[in-house]
Amino acid sequence: MNQEYTRSEAAALLAALRQIFSEVHVADAASGAILNDQADKPAGGYCQVPALDGEGRGWLPMGGQNMAMTLYRAVTVEHRACLIVLSLRLPNTLPAENREANALRRQIAQYHEEMNRDYMTGAYNRRYLAEVWQPAMAGRTPCAVLVRVNEYAAVCAEHGRDAGDNCLNAAAGILQRAVGADPARGILVRLEDGMFLLTADASAADLTARLRQALDDSRHVFSISLSRRAEFTVAIAAADWAEAGSWDLMLALAEQRLADA
Repeated sequence: MNQEYTRSEAAALLAALRQIFSEVHVADAASGAILNDQADKPAGGYCQVPALDGEGRGWLPMGGQNMAMTLYRAVTVEHRACLIVLSLRLPNTLPAENREANALRRQIAQYHEEMNRDYMTGAYNRRYLAEVWQPAMAGRTPCAVLVRVNEYAAVCAEHGRDAGDNCLNAAAGILQRAVGADPARGILVRLEDGMFLLTADASAADLTARLRQALDDSRHVFSISLSRRAEFTVAIAAADWAEAGSWDLMLALAEQRLADA
């Protein structure tokens, strides 16, 4: 069961925890909105809300410039469901002989990278797009190219999810060649079902030309089973930043063009 606190008790608890942890917050359990220490008013900002166990506990390793382990505990403050959020940051500079801390840093960095990837194709996911790529493109004019693998839904329905995954894997390998290996210049993102997004700091015409060249130079073959092969086709639609002026409008424009294709 969740521990229950009055507002004054919650504030005293947070003050005590700040003597131990790098950052301490109380957040709304549903939205993740950061609250003041009395848990009755927004304090600005949001935190990620993880899956909690049966006792109301959870954790997330956080990456980036400063590695941290963040712990979560479900509590109730004056009948409001909340989370106590505790972050313990590793120092930026660790002694070379501190093997345990360095090993933890490497593991957290690997976990953070995996959290940004689609588990099946290895392409980036929406989280990386929103939290890393889009902020990095501030002040620049990227493009959006949407690609639909036309056979994906039918392959899943007729031959099962494994065959559909093979189809998307084959497509992702070709699409990745179009954006290149430098994530600072362009990335491949898997969206829902058989959809991919290619976005780069380039014009839509240039990225589309690279994409078509990669498709022309590759075999569109995937495995249905050990003995059966099939081919896939794609539909392509693109939009430029100059046409829309924002991410949401640019993606909506590309989606509309793909629907009309």
